[in-house]
Amino acid sequence: MPINSKETTVTADGNTTVDWNGKLGAFLASGTFDGATAKLQHKVGSAWVDLGSDVTLTSAGGGQFITPQSELRVNVASAGASTSITFAVKPLVV
Repeated sequence: MPINSKETTVTADGNTTVDWNGKLGAFLASGTFDGATAKLQHKVGSAWVDLGSDVTLTSAGGGQFITPQSELRVNVASAGASTSITFAVKPLVV
């Protein structure tokens, strides 16, 4: 069964995958972005697709999302030398 939350720290460009339960969630991030962009994406077929502007961050913050997909990833791009972003993907209960 897929997990439905993850918290980790990233310091460079790359992708971190999250198994998801296919429901409503929150994407939260804090730390030093140093020019980086952190995007929450879901897998549609064989392609990774951005979930939207609410979960595309260039500074500390967060946003809500909903997806029926079971695979998510956080894509970090344009990381500077001092990038250190702690992010969390958590389920929301309504």
